[in-house]
Amino acid sequence: MTRRWSLITAIAVLTVALAFVVVQLVRGQGSGKEHTGKEQAGAKPAASSPTDDKRNSDGPIPAGYLGTWSGSLDNAAGHSTRELVIKQGAVGRSVLTLTADGPLDGGGSYHCVFRADLTAEPSPTGPVEVGPSTVVVGEPMTSCTAGKPTTLTLLPDGSLRRENTDTGEQLTYTKAN
Repeated sequence: MTRRWSLITAIAVLTVALAFVVVQLVRGQGSGKEHTGKEQAGAKPAASSPTDDKRNSDGPIPAGYLGTWSGSLDNAAGHSTRELVIKQGAVGRSVLTLTADGPLDGGGSYHCVFRADLTAEPSPTGPVEVGPSTVVVGEPMTSCTAGKPTTLTLLPDGSLRRENTDTGEQLTYTKAN
């Protein structure tokens, strides 16, 4: 009878240990999926060199593309600014946020925020293709129009070109951080 209880006890201990290991593995799989924007202690910062062909370990977008980029344009209404933020994400997920601010033709100003999803997994050196943008914030909404698909390309001088794949229009951005 003691041998039987020893066997039952050993099986129970192994079952509990196995359950503990499974729970720890499941918890570990989810830990890298969502980021709060704070770097983990000891984590290496993402490289920002356009020649860096390594991917960020959290997703498919090459590390050199990630971060905040600034651009501007001038037209008849005046000087407008653009802030482009590229974050890591899977195909079909929002990876680009564009904030556009500037003067309106009839006076006043506009403030628009757009988002766009990654449409294809880029090669380790890019380019990065994003789908049409959607308007997230529009002040006034009538001044903010959703955009067409664009291609992001790192240039040899370290800047980033965003090109409308339908019209060929381009705007060049410089790294802000």
